[in-house]
Amino acid sequence: MNYYDILGVSKDASTDEIKKAYRKKAIEHHPDKGGDESKFRESAEAYEILSDDSKRREYDTFGSNPNHRNGGGGFQAHGFSMEDIFSRFGDVFGGNPFGNYSQRPVQRKGNDLRVSLKLTLEDIFRGTTKKVKYKRHNACASCQGKGGTNERACTGCNGFGKKHITQHTPFGSISQTMTCNDCLGSGKQVTNRCGSCNGHGVQDREEIVEITIPRGIGNGMTMNLQGHGNYIRDGIAGDLLVNIEELPHEKFIRDNSDLVCEQDISIADAVLGRDIELDTFYGPQRLSILPGTESGKILKIHGKGLPTIGSNGQTIGVGNLVIKLNIKIPKNLDAEQRKIFESLRNYN
Repeated sequence: MNYYDILGVSKDASTDEIKKAYRKKAIEHHPDKGGDESKFRESAEAYEILSDDSKRREYDTFGSNPNHRNGGGGFQAHGFSMEDIFSRFGDVFGGNPFGNYSQRPVQRKGNDLRVSLKLTLEDIFRGTTKKVKYKRHNACASCQGKGGTNERACTGCNGFGKKHITQHTPFGSISQTMTCNDCLGSGKQVTNRCGSCNGHGVQDREEIVEITIPRGIGNGMTMNLQGHGNYIRDGIAGDLLVNIEELPHEKFIRDNSDLVCEQDISIADAVLGRDIELDTFYGPQRLSILPGTESGKILKIHGKGLPTIGSNGQTIGVGNLVIKLNIKIPKNLDAEQRKIFESLRNYN
């Protein structure tokens, strides 16, 4: 492979001649233009060597690609995509001859915002709607988010939204692609700035959004409201991320989809047994305390817990109600009560 032949230049060609030849070959062989992709890559490799004085001298001396011979970490065009080739050598082309492989600015998106929403266990059990108030960057009403009038392609990046910058250091040249600081990546500029937003295209505004809370949503879960975050000029708004915080309940503790509580019973109830009623989210529930129940006994009522929420936000099941029975020991006995317990002790 002779790099001079690939580009169609002589061995004494100047840097400008090599650059012009590469531009011509790259456009000729670009796949989007019906060309040969392998020849497109070969042209890029040839330009990578011949455009660098030190690599060109080494190539002229040894007759091979110094990157390949030394096993170094050079460009080696055959191992890179065409996006990489354009990113490295985009300054050679100036305009936009490569269609899909150009540095067109992608659609920009504003910053996401986060808010916390506190919910009671009753809210989570029933499902509810809540209104959240927050501040965001909204599209300027005066210019509809454009920042002004007389829009044109950014002169700093030729409308690409990015700049290809090469820095020369004692260790070699460093090339990188950066967001254009003139248009902030939009690829557009306005010559007549909006007086309301000073050309930014956004204004701070207090927003109120109503959120539908699905039944069974969990503590720490995040709801994503698309398009309710910060707006950005010549782009789209980010998202509002609503983080769910579950407030403690005075009676029930949540264990995934189960509701757990403790219920005190008397010594007599534990010994003799009794039916009691327990207030729950489902209304009064009857519990049967069997004779001889020990303290710490666990009772479970199936299907009386919290709804189980699926990945699609729909209910896919229901948890259980779990009750721990505690025998309540009286501490202050009157004379009659003491007499009763003493008789029981004597009986034992």
